[in-house]
Amino acid sequence: MTAKNSSEEILYKKLKEETQLMHGKFILLDNMLATAESLSIDMPIFLQSPQGQRVFCSVINRLVSEGFLRPAGAKPTVINGLYKKYRKIYTEKKDHAFVAEIIRSIEPPASVDYYIDNYDDFIADKPVIEAISVFLRQKENKDLVTVNERAYELFGDEKFFKGSDKERSRGESVLKRLKLKYEDLVCYETPEPFFNFQKKVFSELKSRTIYIIENKDTFWSFKHHIMDSSSKLDPDMIIYGEGKKILSSFKFVDEYDINPDCDTFIYFGDLDPEGINIFYALKDKYPRYKIEPFIEGYKAILETGFQKKPSRIPGKQGINEKNIIRFIKDFDKTTAEKIKNLLTSGCYIPQEALSASIMKERFKTK
Repeated sequence: MTAKNSSEEILYKKLKEETQLMHGKFILLDNMLATAESLSIDMPIFLQSPQGQRVFCSVINRLVSEGFLRPAGAKPTVINGLYKKYRKIYTEKKDHAFVAEIIRSIEPPASVDYYIDNYDDFIADKPVIEAISVFLRQKENKDLVTVNERAYELFGDEKFFKGSDKERSRGESVLKRLKLKYEDLVCYETPEPFFNFQKKVFSELKSRTIYIIENKDTFWSFKHHIMDSSSKLDPDMIIYGEGKKILSSFKFVDEYDINPDCDTFIYFGDLDPEGINIFYALKDKYPRYKIEPFIEGYKAILETGFQKKPSRIPGKQGINEKNIIRFIKDFDKTTAEKIKNLLTSGCYIPQEALSASIMKERFKTK
């Protein structure tokens, strides 16, 4: 074996071993160079020579070709075609020790699958996993509580599962990685209550029509001129959707003994991409319920809106063409074409175009 080959083999074995022991998903090239230089007192000088640079480059590329490392970045950014950063890929041999540690740490019915493939995430999530596993091992004192109550009990932070920022909702991501449900932690989610009005005989009716109104002003106009007045719509309940909030608060309908086979929800929002996206997000999230668009309401604001020049959509709204196509299928051909042209042109008509006076006139009992 030549001196070059000897140096390369020694360097290869060292970097192969050390890179697999380094923490983190990514390894900087500078760190691997520092590891190589630590092999001997002469190694730093050797690695500065053209021959040493070729050997180092060859070793890194070998680690890549053999599946221990993967380049991170769009293209090489340093000399000799090397990258500044590499992603670490675990090997089967090294994984044996990790797998044993993971299996010992994770209590059934939690799944080990995700963490076996993502050891660095296991290290980062280990304190959370341990707290959950301790709870799962308990055989007593498991009264049913709310999600926030359980979060406070286990982590001292009531929002650890349902926080508004990434760190405070970290517990929920760990649960998903463990393939656990809140039921496994003997806790339940509490739905956000929605504001509503209903008929006094609501609970006695066999089938009910329930309107979900996206915006506040239209909700109150609907209450005064449709629900509290003589109207051909005759709603049994009206719910204030409050924009996207309805996507979570809709669970509260369970408190009213809704029958998915008999009761119908009629959704009414802005005639814009966001309003349509909310409608289909609601419909897709709760498929067991019959949720339909308020066809006559949308026709009304379309007619009123075109009497004025439609406004441009404020800010940026993602246009989901699939949802628009789904939406216009419920309308006659002429109306569908108008809605499509309105939305694809970047314009919208707010729900408030159906004012109290227009609402009263259009939907009064004849």
